[in-house]
Amino acid sequence: MFMKKVMTGLFTAAAMVSFAAAAQAVDEKHTFNFDDVAWQETGLEGAEMAVLWGKKEDGSAVYAFRIQPGVGIPPHTHSNDYWGMAIQGNWAHIDEEGREVITAQNAFVRIKADDVHSDRCAGPEVCINVLDFNGTRDIAFPQ
Repeated sequence: MFMKKVMTGLFTAAAMVSFAAAAQAVDEKHTFNFDDVAWQETGLEGAEMAVLWGKKEDGSAVYAFRIQPGVGIPPHTHSNDYWGMAIQGNWAHIDEEGREVITAQNAFVRIKADDVHSDRCAGPEVCINVLDFNGTRDIAFPQ
């Protein structure tokens, strides 16, 4: 009986060590830092974007945008709704009438399809935003 308890204890301890090592390996493989994201130019100086996961082609992509302080994105629309949140910085949303709302890490936004809006990074630090579109992402700049 004593030997069975010892063996059970050793097996349990070995399993726990093995589980802890596996958990650490999983964390190392599945944790990402925004400094390591594959940022791409957007065509607007001071603004970059990246696909965090999903596919652009089928509309499943979730995007990150990195915008330098003071950089603004002119009035534009998207053909699909999106939900977005600021991961870092003060992200300013400006509606068609010019009303501006700063969103930081305590809020998130919903922009409906075809709503004219603009964005800017209100600083003082770089803005990193994550956007999830209900479909494919596009952008159009009204004349």
